[in-house]
Amino acid sequence: MAATTASRATWVKLVAVALALVVGAHAAATFLWIAPQNAITRAAAEPLEAYMEPVFQQNWSLFAPTPINVENSLEVRALDEDLNATEWLDVTDLEISANFTHHLFPNRASRPTRMLAARAGAQFRQLSDAELEVLGDHYHEDAWPRLAEALEEAEGSSSPARRKLVLDYDRTMAAYATEIARATVTELEPSYVQFRVVRQPAARFSARDSAPPAATTYTFGRRPMYEFPRQDSDAFREAIERFER
Repeated sequence: MAATTASRATWVKLVAVALALVVGAHAAATFLWIAPQNAITRAAAEPLEAYMEPVFQQNWSLFAPTPINVENSLEVRALDEDLNATEWLDVTDLEISANFTHHLFPNRASRPTRMLAARAGAQFRQLSDAELEVLGDHYHEDAWPRLAEALEEAEGSSSPARRKLVLDYDRTMAAYATEIARATVTELEPSYVQFRVVRQPAARFSARDSAPPAATTYTFGRRPMYEFPRQDSDAFREAIERFER
């Protein structure tokens, strides 16, 4: 009995030590991630990016003295084989109008594309001009392997972790645009999709009666229709139909 108790105590200590090491390592990584740039943070930049983004990314712009003052929106359109295009559709406005505006208890369906546009935009602002040009090019076949290669070869190429994250966002926006095209487009047969992130700064309080500042738009090139495994087009179409009522 005494031996069993001692064995259990040993395992408890080992688990406690392991958890303490994990928590300590995470706290150290978080401290380095949010610390001002210095020789240590620059040397550890690549592994830190790979660990912190996107799950543990910190964004202090929620708090004073510089709270969030930009609205991020995602707009999409579809094109057929002859590159005839639909009008741009602000899908963020569609989500908010259907699930947030005039709702006493707004639901989370009002947030997906705003969060996607904000997080994607935060990464795109870190890219070089050459990398942004790559994302603005058109890729009709083998889009993401070719994009990955072009981003790696671009001047001022970002770290592998950031490039992977950017490609993930690009593919996700293509998949969302694909479902929007399937659910809403009737005037042509969609073959490609295109999307853009629009950042609209809020006017300063002192200039609240003036016209809002000019928006910044990141326009991506054409992409093939894309679908993730287990992506449910029927459920998406039903949701969009509810949004448009």
